[in-house]
Amino acid sequence: MNEMPMPSRNILVLASALAILLTKLEQGQARHSLFDCNVQYKCSDEKEYVWATDEERCHVFHNRCLLKVEQCARVSQGKSELIETDKEICKQSCVKACKRNFEPVCAQFFQEEYLTFSNECEMRNYMCTKERAYSFYALGECVESPSSIS
Repeated sequence: MNEMPMPSRNILVLASALAILLTKLEQGQARHSLFDCNVQYKCSDEKEYVWATDEERCHVFHNRCLLKVEQCARVSQGKSELIETDKEICKQSCVKACKRNFEPVCAQFFQEEYLTFSNECEMRNYMCTKERAYSFYALGECVESPSSIS
């Protein structure tokens, strides 16, 4: 059996650990910037859906203020801003093929139920096809009112 020399194996282990750490930091930064932007804008619960697209898919927001919160978070994460559009154009890019990875996401749909999705991609497909905007989402399964969508 050919074993890697000890220094090469250590470098491989360190590189893997660093990659995992960087992924976790990026996820933490995304949540932090979204929180900061939510505090900055203090949106109302007014229901007037706004549709916007990025280079990949359609996004639906409960109101224009929540779109501004998302724009703020995207800018702080170095992502491109969303382009506001109408519902018909946006819905043409509603569904995206999702990976089968299980990285649960909990979403609350505006002052209504909490739903757990298998990953963020599945959550975004659901929101767009069902024309529902979330008011909050977090990584992990819902603990408040556990309902599941897979």
